[in-house]
Amino acid sequence: MTAPRPELDVAIIGGGPAGATLGALLAMDGRRVAVLERDIHPRDHVGESLTPSNNAIFSRIGFLPKMEQAGFVHKEGVGWTAPRSPVWKFLAIRTSDFPAPGAVQTYSYNVERDEFDLLLLRHAHELGAKVVQGATVKRVLFEGERAIGVRVELSGGWEEDVSARVVVDASGRRCFLANQLGIRRKDPDFNQFSIFSWFRGVKPHPPGYEGFVFFHFLGLERAWGWHIPIKNGVCSMGVVTDKADFGKSGKTHDQFFESLVQRNRTFRAVMEDAVRIKPWWIEGDYSYQMDTIVGDGWLMIGDAFRFVDPIFSSGIDVATYSASYAFDAIVKSWSEGEEAAAFAEYERTVNDGVDIWYETTDQFYRLQQLFSRFSLDRRYKEDIARALQGNPYNPQNRDRARRVLKDMRDAYRDVMADPHNLLRPGALDVPAEARA
Repeated sequence: MTAPRPELDVAIIGGGPAGATLGALLAMDGRRVAVLERDIHPRDHVGESLTPSNNAIFSRIGFLPKMEQAGFVHKEGVGWTAPRSPVWKFLAIRTSDFPAPGAVQTYSYNVERDEFDLLLLRHAHELGAKVVQGATVKRVLFEGERAIGVRVELSGGWEEDVSARVVVDASGRRCFLANQLGIRRKDPDFNQFSIFSWFRGVKPHPPGYEGFVFFHFLGLERAWGWHIPIKNGVCSMGVVTDKADFGKSGKTHDQFFESLVQRNRTFRAVMEDAVRIKPWWIEGDYSYQMDTIVGDGWLMIGDAFRFVDPIFSSGIDVATYSASYAFDAIVKSWSEGEEAAAFAEYERTVNDGVDIWYETTDQFYRLQQLFSRFSLDRRYKEDIARALQGNPYNPQNRDRARRVLKDMRDAYRDVMADPHNLLRPGALDVPAEARA
């Protein structure tokens, strides 16, 4: 007797950028796909800054024109300021100076995530994906070791079992399937805490740097501030520090945020007349990974499989590229009948890429001033600029990043071996020649 055909080819848990991108790709390929989203969009979310690498995925699914039509701020590059440097004395890297080969365009975007996420989810729907909002997945269903579907609670309150050939967890930092299986591991080295909001009245960037994202060093280990201009004169401003710092401070959220702003001259200057227009958003327990991200009939994408500190705007890069590679793996598993091999290849590819994001972040935190020095060095500036554009899953990009990271690790070891070296932690001023 033949088993009944599953209702879906793919059931996707979550309609954020990862789930919506995968839904779009599958729908374009004529597959029966449902995106099951717990929330009703639009909904607030952090992560407004995108990398240029995302443009390739947006172009692949026909979404790039909608990004332009939405009027999002063009992000032309990134910059850093040091705590004790004069106001707007900074290091900056302009993307157009080092365009990636075959880049669709050299700039990316700073987006309002509520608008962006809804736009991308709607695009998946328009391509043919079934999108169900207000649908809470209660459990991934298994038959033995194999995922065979999901149990979902719909907005009316009733539950329904939906069968699928493949289940994909795109639930973001809820890590739905990893928690169900007990395979989520917190990163022992990164226990970050962030507080952030939107503000009006933030002083603008210097001319020529209007869309740049700026990171403000705070003179503390594992701490930084962000400054992201978005539409209509609004800026996303936030700080990240070790979670223990907030607990020990005894301060309110307002007081803690203000105390960190005061640690950087540029940060302090631009915030002098700023007015907060949204509630505080608080995020903790930043970094984690899973024991495995694939199994029989299931895989994970985006933040659902791994999350690293977002200083280099890696979040949407991980979301869209993992979705793209997951699509390739799923289709290959069906065409060749070798699911285990296709899924294992997917796991290696995306883990290797996210490892690059993780190692780059780790090097930045270990010695911020050394990272800045490398960014000024003609031997490394292009490598760093290209790394910050995203897509470390590509073998050439990955190898390039590994070379510069190795040299950074060697330099870090030499610096830390000399107790009198001025590049040790604490010497955070950007050199006078750093302004681009």
